[in-house]
Amino acid sequence: MRAKKHIPPLPPQTVSRPVSVFKKDISVHRAFVYGASAPGVGEYYAGTRLRGLITALVFVFFSAWFTWLLIEIAGGIVDRIFGSLNSMTPPALPQISFVSPAIAFFGMYFIWLWAMIDAVDVAVEHRRKTAVAPQASPFWATVISWFCPGAGQVYTGERRFGYLLFAVYLMTILLTVPVYVHLVQGIVGLVKSGQLSSDRPLGVIDIIHGLITRTNYSFGKLLQAFVRYFAVAAAIDALGQGQLKTDTRWSNPSTAGAAALAGLSWLYPGAGQLLQARRQFGWYFLTGYIGSRSLIALLLGSNLITVVQADTAGWIPVIVQWGAVAEALIWMMTNRRRQSSS
Repeated sequence: MRAKKHIPPLPPQTVSRPVSVFKKDISVHRAFVYGASAPGVGEYYAGTRLRGLITALVFVFFSAWFTWLLIEIAGGIVDRIFGSLNSMTPPALPQISFVSPAIAFFGMYFIWLWAMIDAVDVAVEHRRKTAVAPQASPFWATVISWFCPGAGQVYTGERRFGYLLFAVYLMTILLTVPVYVHLVQGIVGLVKSGQLSSDRPLGVIDIIHGLITRTNYSFGKLLQAFVRYFAVAAAIDALGQGQLKTDTRWSNPSTAGAAALAGLSWLYPGAGQLLQARRQFGWYFLTGYIGSRSLIALLLGSNLITVVQADTAGWIPVIVQWGAVAEALIWMMTNRRRQSSS
């Protein structure tokens, strides 16, 4: 009898399971909002949990320190007031050192700014590594750059330039500290000298208005504002030359487009022209706005004009601002006519 041929058993069949090829789509806009709302959450959302945790802990430290100092100062003031009531002596404010509260406050503010730019950086890098298309929105570029100058450049892909602008903006914040110290010292000096008296309220208003006007036209305050304007304009300009180079929304007449164009142009002069791919005109308007305010500050700081004259001259940058809005809208409305005639 012939033996049966041995047939080896077939290997067990493996059931193939579908493997998901979709990776988590990180939104730069959402990461920025998270970072601005709660420092550290933006980095955590974008995937860098350790960095997010460190940012959150440092922010909590400065916040707790600042709150504790405020409670201590308020307690000292209340004790002095009640002590004066018991001893029937005129109330007087205690000697308060503002060095520690200032350090705590600016530390808290710096970490808040860092949380925004770091969240944007991490989210942009995550999209690049996962081969997801970069996000490009003039609205979000404006918002990101306005709240955190330099973060808009990170958003548009100019990372080194963005961190450079961010460092410059931090320096301008430090330059404003002496400005506010001088303002407080001026008010305290006027109170001690008796010039701020309730017997002449109009005179008090004029004195306070003069101090505030000189503060607004100080070097530190203007430089801080100008860095913000430049950061926003540079971010929009980068989008117009890169991802939104073929975007024609801002040139074709429409109600929604005109409203958005007017709003952005009013926020920072030259935005409308930059969005319409007319870079030269956009930077001209922004330079005119910054230059006019700088000239007023120079004349006021040199005592060549008075505060009242500075208020009158303040209409010049306002005219430049509204002129930029009107020019961008007129160009939009007449663009279709130019296209049809050509």
